Amino acid sequence: MGLRPARTVREVKAQPWSRISTKKPRKSYVKGAPNSKVRQFNMGSDRYYELELELVLEGPIQLRDNAIESARQAINKVLEKNLESNYFLQVLKFPHLVIREHSALGVAGADRISKGMKRAFGKPKGRMARIATGEGVFRARIDKSALSVAKIAFKRGQLKLSGHYTVVIRDITAEPWNLVKKGKAAVSFKKKEVEVAKVEEAAPAAAEGATPAAAGTDAKAADAKGAADAKGGAKPAAKEEKKK
Repeated sequence: MGLRPARTVREVKAQPWSRISTKKPRKSYVKGAPNSKVRQFNMGSDRYYELELELVLEGPIQLRDNAIESARQAINKVLEKNLESNYFLQVLKFPHLVIREHSALGVAGADRISKGMKRAFGKPKGRMARIATGEGVFRARIDKSALSVAKIAFKRGQLKLSGHYTVVIRDITAEPWNLVKKGKAAVSFKKKEVEVAKVEEAAPAAAEGATPAAAGTDAKAADAKGAADAKGGAKPAAKEEKKK
């Protein structure tokens, strides 16, 4: 069966179904829950910025993980294309809630095969996040010159989500936690950049470490050769003494 419309799960009602144990999976109330589809929660480089934008919800809603992931990709694509690594994007909500569905066959005559009972409890089919009014879904930190780009990116992200949102802009130039980052090297959250940096650091270290090791090997070889020569030269001398 295909993906059901968002209207089937977006209303906030009833008790959340999310009790999953990571330490003792057998003790979990929810068994067989699928993994979250949100692949990354921090993007860009974490450094000193001037502005902070937050996509804030105007009413309570439940968002599926595939919608959050789709919006994340849309926002990140615009920021990365125009700002490269001069931004820091965060996903603020994790899809803890598990979606239950009473699945049925979607072929002709399926009503006779798997009609099932009404209001069934259902089985785990996905994940979603429950968000209250005034809570943020995405947060981006940028420089003042990139404000127009960030607004476009958030507008693209809103198209992927249910509900109504507002973009809240805040000046963070005087924030203590932000001033601490001023002058420090940016921490990139891109895997490719981290891997390249590790390779570049490892290459000089390997080159420098090769010389002492080679020198030590040569020294050992020279010592062994000298010892062998000394032993070889000592034996004839001893023989000559015996002849005399």
